[in-house]
Amino acid sequence: MAKIKLVHFELVSLLDESKKLVEFLQKSGVAEFESSENENLTKYHTDYIVNQFLRKHKKAVEAYGILEKYCQLKKSFTESFSDSREIEYSEYRLISDRADELLGICNEIISLENKISELNTQTAYNESLIDYYGPWEALDIPMASKRTMTTSIFIGSFPQELTKEDILSLISSADDHPEDVEIEIVSKRKMLTCAVIMCHQSSSEALLEILKNNGFSIPDKMAPKLPVKAIEDLREEISLLKAEISAVTERLKEFKDDYNDIRFLSDYFIAQADKYSAVENAAATESVFFLKGYIPERIAEEIKFEIERQFTAQMELSEPDYENGDVPVLIENKSFAAGVESVTNMYSPPSNKDIDPNPVMSFFYYAFFGLMLSDAGYGLLMVIFSLIAKKKFKVRGNLKKTADAVLYCGISTVIWGALFGGWFGDLIPTVCTAFLGFEKVPVLALWIEPMNNSMELLMYCFILGVIHLLTGLMLRFYILIKERNFTSALFDVIPVCIFVVGFVIFAGGFIFTFDERIKSLGGPLLAVGSILIVLTAGRSSKNIIGKLGGGLYGLYNTASGYLGDILSYSRLLALSLVTGVIANVVNLLGAMFGNVILFIIVVIFGHTVNIAINLIGTYVHTNRLQYVEFFSKFYEGQGRAFTPFKINSKFFTIKEDN
Repeated sequence: MAKIKLVHFELVSLLDESKKLVEFLQKSGVAEFESSENENLTKYHTDYIVNQFLRKHKKAVEAYGILEKYCQLKKSFTESFSDSREIEYSEYRLISDRADELLGICNEIISLENKISELNTQTAYNESLIDYYGPWEALDIPMASKRTMTTSIFIGSFPQELTKEDILSLISSADDHPEDVEIEIVSKRKMLTCAVIMCHQSSSEALLEILKNNGFSIPDKMAPKLPVKAIEDLREEISLLKAEISAVTERLKEFKDDYNDIRFLSDYFIAQADKYSAVENAAATESVFFLKGYIPERIAEEIKFEIERQFTAQMELSEPDYENGDVPVLIENKSFAAGVESVTNMYSPPSNKDIDPNPVMSFFYYAFFGLMLSDAGYGLLMVIFSLIAKKKFKVRGNLKKTADAVLYCGISTVIWGALFGGWFGDLIPTVCTAFLGFEKVPVLALWIEPMNNSMELLMYCFILGVIHLLTGLMLRFYILIKERNFTSALFDVIPVCIFVVGFVIFAGGFIFTFDERIKSLGGPLLAVGSILIVLTAGRSSKNIIGKLGGGLYGLYNTASGYLGDILSYSRLLALSLVTGVIANVVNLLGAMFGNVILFIIVVIFGHTVNIAINLIGTYVHTNRLQYVEFFSKFYEGQGRAFTPFKINSKFFTIKEDN
């Protein structure tokens, strides 16, 4: 279907009905709005409301994430690809009416999860205290003890393993050390010695200075009771905390049945945020609501009829202003061409002056992809995967287009692989000779073996490339004729086509062997094309010297540019050989062990890596051939894709009510 014509609409309704009207347009999902600027109308400012809905959406997302975590709501492999369900619009309204109730449930779920986090934090803190008090468990006085009537008490640790005698030696080696010191080792290990050191209060300052100079440190957290009692109390408290965590978790699990509704709620709030964002494009008076934008022509009359039937409204349709307006572009294709729409959009959506390149590009895209990957086994895996995705996972939207692209790329790869005889490289011949005792196996290639006939295949790659380039030029010719620019069509396209064909035949005759009658055409065509380019490329100049100089410069640009373009298609051969060589090496390595199990392991691992690497390379280089060699001949891009105002949902799709 390619490019779909859009029409411009202007819509006026009673302000009282504006909310229901916007909801109708959102449900229909066919209109894109543009800003309604008018000094006599009041603009809407909905940032605050939009942010409110986005915050509510964030709460819903957080809530269903919590339920997934605590209720063990694991998605199946199928759901990981497509996790939405179909609902009728009446069901959508029914659940949306419960939005406030469900938001209250979300708040409670979040509150319960916060409570669990607090309890876990307290539990972790208590466990760290138990570890901290552990070395002091044998202490028979409270850790916070500091003095008696006449004695100072220092409870602390050294950062190494010491005996009582070692500590006394450290103290006695200092100047002005106290004599009346008593030491008790509480515990010790390789890098820690916990001790209680006592002295007369009159010597406390001197003793403390000596101890600190030897690495002695007093614990930051002092138990106000016996350490063993403190540890016992902490364990009891941990037990109570864990019981409370368990109770709160069970309370959370009671909301398991609300999981799907909360996921719906997250989509609902996004839809509401989108609705109020769209309203910013509208304008109003005290009683009238005004909106304008674009809508597909094929359904415009139907939408106009429904709006005027259901609402007190008037809708006017008109031709878009392509010269002054920012008119979007709507592209629709069947699955074959739709699969490459994402490739075109990555480059740039088509402008209103462009044709849709996807129907033509898709043939070349799939052909080049299959030629570069060129292994029927790899292609078969792609076909199987895409068919499963389309049928079992029920993919939709852009994901469906991607599955279609993988399917057609896979089919092309199977065809080219069969022509080249590549089924996971030379897996079949390797198995036959290494494990089944065959002395000779039949040739699997239906057409040509790339590694044995690389020059012949290179010639065919160049031929495909020239067809690709000439197709781009013919599309340019078509666009110029459509724009009634007959001069450019005749003088800028036709001479280049003649030159390219003549150049390829003439240059190819020195490298490849083909029919002499065809070879004889190369020189004359090249000469005719060159003369035409020299005569026409500089036609915009006003004097004969300028025309001649412009013509010669045009000939140089054409020759150098198209030579580089044609040589670029040698990558078709290069990547095809890379895929086949690596696949064959994998099979050879597996067969070297002479063990079937090891062979299977090596083959599975090796081919998995090979297909992963070469899929990336093939994708990148196929895109490059479209962007650089093909699009440069006719495609301008710089368009803006049509983005209708609709319900953007992740977890549900709305179908028409029965």
